[in-house]
Amino acid sequence: MSVSITSIAQLSEGQRHTMSVGIDQDKLDAFAALTGDHAPVHTDSDFAAAKGYTGCVAHGLLVSSFYSTILGCHLPGPNTVIMQVTTNMVKPVYVGDIIEYSVSVERVSEGVGSVSLSLSATNQNGEAVNRGTAICIFR
Repeated sequence: MSVSITSIAQLSEGQRHTMSVGIDQDKLDAFAALTGDHAPVHTDSDFAAAKGYTGCVAHGLLVSSFYSTILGCHLPGPNTVIMQVTTNMVKPVYVGDIIEYSVSVERVSEGVGSVSLSLSATNQNGEAVNRGTAICIFR
């Protein structure tokens, strides 16, 4: 994987990076094992159905976690650290969903070495499932 952004001067408003991720049972199981979050809405399809879902719901923080790949490896990239991330889970994500992530540069603040970004994720049907903002800093 090659990354071409090495300094804040290479960033401009509107730059964008996208990535697709398939949400599968292995990811849900690994996230639950890592975090200890075995809430029944994530692990018991009958419980989830009784709550009005069509199956076990992927953990919201699992869905949000893939922004880290884009922010740390692509845009703004490995010469930054994430200072703040805010996400909103707007629609359930299920096993089998393909999520398209998008990160866009909203503001570049060269004086303080930070970049503000918008985050969005849609499922295979084009429905928004997650959105938010991030601030990364160059060190």
